Amino acid sequence: MLRIAALSVFTAIFSLSALAEEQFACGGATVTIGVDTTLPLRLTEGADVVLQVERGPRSTILRYSNVDFIGGECDTDANHASRVIYQAVCSGSGCHDLSNWGVINPENLQALLVPSDDSLEPAIVLLGHKPMLKGKRMSVSAEAHRLGLPTP
Repeated sequence: MLRIAALSVFTAIFSLSALAEEQFACGGATVTIGVDTTLPLRLTEGADVVLQVERGPRSTILRYSNVDFIGGECDTDANHASRVIYQAVCSGSGCHDLSNWGVINPENLQALLVPSDDSLEPAIVLLGHKPMLKGKRMSVSAEAHRLGLPTP
């Protein structure tokens, strides 16, 4: 039984290291965003993206399919409370690349808002300002290719 637990811990650590494209701290939590290498790739849809927010032994894990670009960072709301903000978008002409925002409370790991075509206004209400990523969003297909995964 102990050998299985040790193997599970090793697999989780190895999978996370293969996953970690973007990692940052926010309000005492660690945020990791990356391409999931543990599931078989669906050649027609591309790779899945995993966003994980960890605080101590607890974590919130969100998985997204059909996302072409994703990025996140630590921000604060109008009350100066830390918030994980992230944006997950597709790249077609019908994609809402100004919206699709998500917000997570890094203290209790609660997802306050998940990306959708009309999540910009709720994000502004939650934060007290318009969300904005300072850095470049990760290209999911480029990251999948970098990891040696087949891309559609």
